This record gives sequence, C-alpha cells and structure tokens, in this order.
Amino acid sequence: MGDEILIVFPPTTEARLFPYLSLPMITSYLRKRDVPVVQKDLNIELCHQLFSADKIGQFISLLEKQGRNDLQHRYRLEMAKFLWKNQRDFFSQVFDKQYSSLKVAHRNTRFVRQGIEMLLENSILKEQITSLDEIGKKALDYQTPSEEDIAALTLYESFIPLINRLNPRVFAVSIAYYSQILPSLLLARWVKDCIPDTFVIFGGQQIMLRHEDMANIPAFRRYVDGLGTGAGEETMLRLWQYLTGGGGQEKVPDVVWLQDSPPSQPSPRSTVHIQNVPPPDFSDLPFDKYLSEEVNLSLITCIGCYWGRCAFCSYGNRSRKQQNYQQKTARQIADECQYLLDKHQVKRINFIDENTNLRLVVHAMRILNQRGYRMQFSTRNRMEECLLDLSFCKELKERGCVLMSVGYETNSQRLLDLLDKGVQAAHYQQIIDNLHQVNIPLRLSVMGGILDETEEELRASEEFLIRNAHKIGIDVMQMLVAEPKTYLTESPEKYNIKIKSKTKLRGNQLLNYGMGRMGYDFDYVDGDTFEPRLQNFLTIFRNVKPQKNDELPPDARFSGQDDDWDEIGIKEIELLPWVKVIQAPLRSGQPVQTFIVDMLWQRFFRIPDLLLESSGQVMRTSTENAEGMELLKRLVKAGMGRVITQA
Repeated sequence: MGDEILIVFPPTTEARLFPYLSLPMITSYLRKRDVPVVQKDLNIELCHQLFSADKIGQFISLLEKQGRNDLQHRYRLEMAKFLWKNQRDFFSQVFDKQYSSLKVAHRNTRFVRQGIEMLLENSILKEQITSLDEIGKKALDYQTPSEEDIAALTLYESFIPLINRLNPRVFAVSIAYYSQILPSLLLARWVKDCIPDTFVIFGGQQIMLRHEDMANIPAFRRYVDGLGTGAGEETMLRLWQYLTGGGGQEKVPDVVWLQDSPPSQPSPRSTVHIQNVPPPDFSDLPFDKYLSEEVNLSLITCIGCYWGRCAFCSYGNRSRKQQNYQQKTARQIADECQYLLDKHQVKRINFIDENTNLRLVVHAMRILNQRGYRMQFSTRNRMEECLLDLSFCKELKERGCVLMSVGYETNSQRLLDLLDKGVQAAHYQQIIDNLHQVNIPLRLSVMGGILDETEEELRASEEFLIRNAHKIGIDVMQMLVAEPKTYLTESPEKYNIKIKSKTKLRGNQLLNYGMGRMGYDFDYVDGDTFEPRLQNFLTIFRNVKPQKNDELPPDARFSGQDDDWDEIGIKEIELLPWVKVIQAPLRSGQPVQTFIVDMLWQRFFRIPDLLLESSGQVMRTSTENAEGMELLKRLVKAGMGRVITQA
C-alpha cells in the first residue's frame, strides 16, 4: 500500500460550474506539509466521460431496443441523435472553450448539460431516496452496474483502475449535497472490495449534519472507517500522520471512528484558523473544463456566518453555536486573488461564502487594484444595509462585481423577524434599485412554505417580485427545509411547525436538483401540509418572469418586439437545427399527433392537422390560412425558426 491520500468530490450534483473548493483547500494545506495527495473531481470527470460519442451512441441503442413510439420516447431519441451528431463540436466549445461567441457557448452549454442529465436518467447515481437507512440498504444490496445503467457503469469502469493504480493509504470523500451520499457509499464499497486496508473517511456539510445517524447505519459501519465533522485540513493531516506512524489517534481532530464499538464521539476540534491556511491548489483539477462559458475559480473569505441566527440555516446556526466564525483579512484575500490570477490566468473569482462580508471584499479589491490587478467577482450575501448606499454599490461594480446572489424568503417583516433573518423588508426596494442602477445582476434564491405565512403575505411577496421582475434573476426556488441542527428543528413549536419524522426526510423533489436540501418531514400547526403550500408557492414560478436570468427563452424576455411582428405576415419559415417535427401519440395507444419540439428549451407545440405543411426543416402555409400564419409568427417569436418568405 502507498502513502498517498486520494480525496474526491463525488457524483452526482449540479456543482459543475467550477471546482468545489473543499478539495483544493485541503490539498493545498497537505502539500504545504509534504503529505502526498491526489485530488479528483469525479463529478465533472463523469460529465466528460458521459458526453462522448460512444456513450451517447450506447444510449441511442438502448432507446431503439425499447420499441416505443410515444412522444416522450421519440423526443429523447431525437435529442440523443442530435447530440451524437454534434458531440465533437459541443464538447470542444463547452469543455475546451473553443467557441466563436459567448452566445454560442451559452446555448451549447445548455445542450451539453441536458445530454449529461439524459444519460444519468434512471441511474442509481441519481436515485432519489428519502431515508439514510434506505440509502444504506441500497448500497449493501447493490451489485456491479449493468449495461443499462450507462452512468454507473462508466463511473465504475474508470474508478476501479484509478483506485488500483494509486493504492491509497486514505480515501477521503467530500460530500456537500444529499444527492452525493449514495454514490459516495458505492465508491467506498468499491474501494473496500479492491483494497480492504485503505482507510475510508467521509467529510463535508452532509457529514456535519448527519454523522450521528450515519454512525448507526450498517452500510456506513461496513464501508467507512471515519466521519469527519469539521473543516478537514487538520483532520486529514493528523489522520495521515497517525496511519503512517507519526502520531496517535487521539491527536486526530473532528473524527467519529466508526470501527469503535459503539462509534466514538467526535474527537477534539481542530484549532487551525482560516488566516493560517494557504491559497487553494487547483493545479491537478481540470479547472478549465467545467460547465461554464468562461473559466472561473472560487474562494471563501470566511468560515461560518457572522450573523448565524436565521432559524432555517444549519451552516450559520452551527457557527453561532460553536462560536467559531472566522474571517480572512483583506490583505490575505487580495494575496490569494493575486496568486490565482497569476497562476491560472483567470478573469473571475467567485466568493462562495454563505454570507460574504461585502465591505471586507471591497477593501480587498482596493488593495488588489492598487497592485495593478483587476478581476471580476461574484458574492453571496444577505440584503445588507450597506447596499442602501448607492456610492457603495457603484464601488462594488467598479471594483469588478458582476453577480450578487441573495436569499429571499418574503417581504413580510413579521415573518423575517420570526425567522430572525436580521434584515429589513423596507430596505429591499432601495437595494434592488441601487443594484439595478449600477448594473450588478441580482439573483435571488426564493423560499416558500414559510412558517405560518398567510395568503395575503404570500400574494404581497409575489406582487413584489412581479414588480421587480425586470431587475432580478431567480437562481433557485425551494420550499422551507427543516434541516437537522437548526434552531427551527430544535424548537419547532416556536416557529409554528410540528416535526412528523426525523428518519423519513423531505426536500424539494419537484423544484431542485437531486431533491436539494433534505430535512425532517413536518407539517404546520395550523393543520396545513406540504402539498397545498407547494401549490401556492408555484404561483410565483408561473407568474414571475425574472429578466436577469441567463436562461430564458426569447419569448420570455421583455423585449418590446411583439409590436414589430404584428404587421408582418409569414408564410414560410426554416426551423432551427434543434427544432424538430415529431409525429407520435402523446401516450402509447393514443392517436398520432404532430408536434413541433424545441430541444433547446424543452418545449412542445401541438400542431392541428392541415394547419401547416412541412418539408424537412421548412414549415409553410398559405396566405389564405390566417391561423397558420399566426402560428408561424409565434414560432419565430419563440426563437424556433427564421423567416424565409413573408406574405
């Protein structure tokens, strides 16, 4: 056995825009102390492997063997063939950044993402299981991946040679999202099958939240040796020293030892401060081959949250309870940015804190700019009072801020106070106006199902978002989640909810990737349940058209172009290459109908019989057919075709 540590970021998550920061931070800390470590982002590597002509071809073969002819099946087959035909161009444009324009890159990134998700369909790597016990049972019962599960088989066939070649002393897995837990257990099982003596340790946000439950589940006890409950840098250093004879087990901080009987309590906490860690090391990650149009990296400016009191936030509540909020200095942030700009020649760095101190970042950018460096950056923060100052917002923009992500629960001050959010709803409009005026795109993460929110409060919040739709984007919509170790779940009666189950978990299966955050199942004390609250919340999804979103179909933008089309008659158009005419029954056994399918935006338009004629990608009608000309006009407005002949 070698002495190396292999640390991985596992499938399956949407975190594909840039490297997840835990690996580069721990890797850098270890390498500064001469610990041999290899880091692998298996999540993005699986994306590269799946979006290949070979894997897409295998998927097409599986679809053709099914012998179905319904619309869903035909659509997936058409999409797969389109991706297979364009695979080489799409791969080079998206992953290798060999594109002619950002518009083309953005469009084809969407296609690549859809292709990857299509090949992940029905894979165990994306199976949605709402219980840790059931996840454990699935891992214990699982056999070698079958040919029908292209994604799992691809992961298995690439991972087994890697683990046998490296023969690591330690296999460490950073689990940030619930959707990664089952794939991580499968990886741990494969490691133990190949090299039983390798020490397997899980860490990350999900372990911090759930290590007590995991420690009592047989699959975790069988395939995992330790659960890391802290930041990770010192844990991995002391663990490696212990396993190579350089220190005792008692010196390893923040670990639950699963092979003890019963599992031990977490060992003493790490004393490493964020001001004493080196810049992250991205050097052996494919940081320039992620699912973003341009290469960008990430940094944190703090650990924890300086507010930490929002009732639903496990991350902030933990830092407040443990009194371990840590913050870098402005000079340290400037130094780290300069290091990454010099080393990797990137133009943008994302500050991915749970709650970025904006004044600290501005101070750091002043230092960086004084040195002759400029960069773009994004932040994640609350609706802070400093954003009421237009001059401060202007400086943020001038210093390079190109995106601000903010949590939005409601504009009801009553509910904000009950959540202990620490912000004033009366400030929201001025903040939104200021950011819009200086052209900093504002992206909201919108939460629904808020405690005892009334119908009037929900409608007022919706109307506020509608009024500001041209000034905002919406990144995520999610229902309130009762995560473990939050003030919300420790005192549910205070927040007008009642916990139904702590083992059967609930997230946002309809709204979020991989069900999103997962917490305890709960109802509301007024007798309301999840489903009615969800349906009410979905009115925001249907009625708010956020114009600062990158991904909006052409006809969803407030362009003012509709009037230009009203006087134009169209009798012939050419559909764009990703728009197809499909004749198929909506469901098996139903009559065949004609559909125009937009594969870019996944939209379906049913075409009445005899309304349009089609020849390949050309759609036409006669000047006497007013309804047909109107439909052609709608298709052009929707960005699905270009005009060949006007009436």
